[in-house]
Amino acid sequence: MKTGAVIVAAGLSSRMKSFKPLLQLGGSTVIRTAIETLQSAGVSPIVVVTGREADSLQRHLQPLSVHCIYNDDFATTDMFHSAKMGMKHIQPLCDRFFFLPADVPLFSKRSLLTMMGYSDYADCQFLLPSYKGQEGHPVLIDQKLIKELLLYAGDGGLKGALEHLNCQKEVLDLPDAGTTMDADKPEEYQQLKRYAASMSQKDPLKIQIDALIQRRESFFSAQVAQLMQDVARSQSLRQACTLNLISYSKGWKWIKMAESQLGFALLDSQQGGKRGGQSRLTPEGARFLKIYMEFKQALERYAESMFRDAFQFYLEDGPKKEEGEHEK
Repeated sequence: MKTGAVIVAAGLSSRMKSFKPLLQLGGSTVIRTAIETLQSAGVSPIVVVTGREADSLQRHLQPLSVHCIYNDDFATTDMFHSAKMGMKHIQPLCDRFFFLPADVPLFSKRSLLTMMGYSDYADCQFLLPSYKGQEGHPVLIDQKLIKELLLYAGDGGLKGALEHLNCQKEVLDLPDAGTTMDADKPEEYQQLKRYAASMSQKDPLKIQIDALIQRRESFFSAQVAQLMQDVARSQSLRQACTLNLISYSKGWKWIKMAESQLGFALLDSQQGGKRGGQSRLTPEGARFLKIYMEFKQALERYAESMFRDAFQFYLEDGPKKEEGEHEK
């Protein structure tokens, strides 16, 4: 099941006085911390709705391959307006999505995986995380509910729309205080920083693997595979390039380079028409992508096992003094 995310970062940050998404947090920023945790759990695509300081925010997020859309009316509209923009954009791209404001960054990867697994098991369309009785973010929402949310015109904005959803709603208790912590006010931001500092040493070491295929030079990687997956979902190379924050010409060059090295077509593209042309994976392209993804996943499992064996000393309780060594 494809799981995406919508992050609203269009607010004025009036109570905080500083622009919340770009505040420093644990060696990163508030919004990058949230996005990197989502991506570590396999969440993609990620749509960020921008407003204030949109250009700076988009430049800041460019390396993360998220898709930014701009709310022209951010100064006069509420969060629900931005949320609807994000939901409308992500609707055809995933089966469900996490929703969160940009100032809730310290939820854990384990919480995301637990929520997705619970949603699969319980067939739940709307899932709220909770810590010691306090509900938080991110919320996990079935894509089928987007139409109902977009049509809501009652009171209460986003909260009212979520409360009036006609679906199975559940609250999942998690041992994760980060789901309930935000940076809405200066004192809350200070609390976030303290919590991030306390958790930094608890984060386990991890390894990230890419699988580069080459002849004389590399021509196929996880980035190209992601581009092809997005083409398969959107039926558009142009839209897939937009989602991966690369130019159309760059995406086209990636595909053509791979095709020239492989000796067969990966995409079947049709130009023009009312929808401006379409692109689909060829049968051979779909087969190659499937084999590559299965290989990469097997490689990641093997690498994870090797990594844990090699770095076991640092993965349990961290570096320890050798026997007989004492404080001076």
